[in-house]
Amino acid sequence: MGETTARWSLGKRLGFVFLAVYLCLAIVPDMLGIIPGVGDLWLGLWAALMPVLGNAAFGIEDPIVVQVTGSGDMTWDWVRTFWLLVLALVVAIAVVAIDRKGRDYAVWYARLRVLVRYSLALALFSYGFAKLTGNQFMPPGPLELTRTYGESSPMGLAWTFMGYSTAYMWFTGLAEILGGALLLIRRTTTLGALVAAGVMANVVAINFCFDVPVKLYSSLLLGMAVFLAAHDARRLVDVLILGRTPAPAEPPATRTRRLRIARVVAKSAFMLVLAGMVAMQVASVGEMAAMTTKGPLTGAWDVEAFSVDGVERPASDADRWRQIVIGEFPFVMVRPVRGEAFFLGYTHEADAGTLTLIDRRNGEPQNNALAVEQPAPDQLVLRGPFAGTTIAVTLRRVDTEHMQLVTRGFHWVNEYPHNR
Repeated sequence: MGETTARWSLGKRLGFVFLAVYLCLAIVPDMLGIIPGVGDLWLGLWAALMPVLGNAAFGIEDPIVVQVTGSGDMTWDWVRTFWLLVLALVVAIAVVAIDRKGRDYAVWYARLRVLVRYSLALALFSYGFAKLTGNQFMPPGPLELTRTYGESSPMGLAWTFMGYSTAYMWFTGLAEILGGALLLIRRTTTLGALVAAGVMANVVAINFCFDVPVKLYSSLLLGMAVFLAAHDARRLVDVLILGRTPAPAEPPATRTRRLRIARVVAKSAFMLVLAGMVAMQVASVGEMAAMTTKGPLTGAWDVEAFSVDGVERPASDADRWRQIVIGEFPFVMVRPVRGEAFFLGYTHEADAGTLTLIDRRNGEPQNNALAVEQPAPDQLVLRGPFAGTTIAVTLRRVDTEHMQLVTRGFHWVNEYPHNR
């Protein structure tokens, strides 16, 4: 696609218009989403279209929810991607049918590359700085350290793996930032695209292999990197595979004074957006830190005795609690003997000697104020009402600070593999 000729073939024109329309529809709304209100309008548009484009067209009976949940692979995401591809194909066929002269689209191709360069760079910077600021992954705490592999979801396992090593997290974050920085310079665009393609190929593999619900978006970013690298595909093949001198690179297009000014303004605006994005990520980490409280009850506790309405529940009872984790954030996770763990909110009033568990599982929050006794730092007794009954729970603290995953650390010399 890097060659400029007086006439483009039918297939080349069709492919370019299809790719250009799809990429613009997939990229531009997300970039404009940083403007207050624009993102809501975009979601509102798709919410209005889903009854027809999703339910009616695909025969999906349940309502298709259009909202931001942290997942990029919701039903509406797949429906939207399908219809964007259909729209891009229809527009491409229409444009090629109207343009009977078969002229080239070199100028539009160059503009598309600029759009893809900067949008891909912005995404790479976003993910890169999220890793450097600790906004994407966190070191494993009591919740992760006391969870068995079998209890982990594939995504949870991947998140714990990434959060465990700060050095590896920084390595991957800096690789993403390097790719984004190289994309900002026209002369290093191909190198930046190759770096981005390598980085995103790993991300896509993790997302697909560990069921991380960002499969569509990460695949889009990988495709954008491949699109940019393909501009110099022939020259790369000459150098890396055939071992021969590549053809000279195309000279940059001559810019008018007006275009040079617009370029400076656009780059300045991009840097301001980037600075604002980093500041927001740092502020977000600060807000999360402000929400944490590490009190005397924080940590994981194994249940030694559990009674309901004065009747001791045996260890084989499926509904018996076997462990609770009191988090630094206001949540308590309860792991029963069998079945799914469930989460409760909590407030701890040390002076009053109460731990109030807030149960929101049935809609309206139910407050259960339990009396707290702590005979020793590693012992805890809870007594009081819960879910219409009266419970008494005796617990012992789990020492997560001296677990092997936390204390093993790094070793230059290993006489034997320490694989546990």
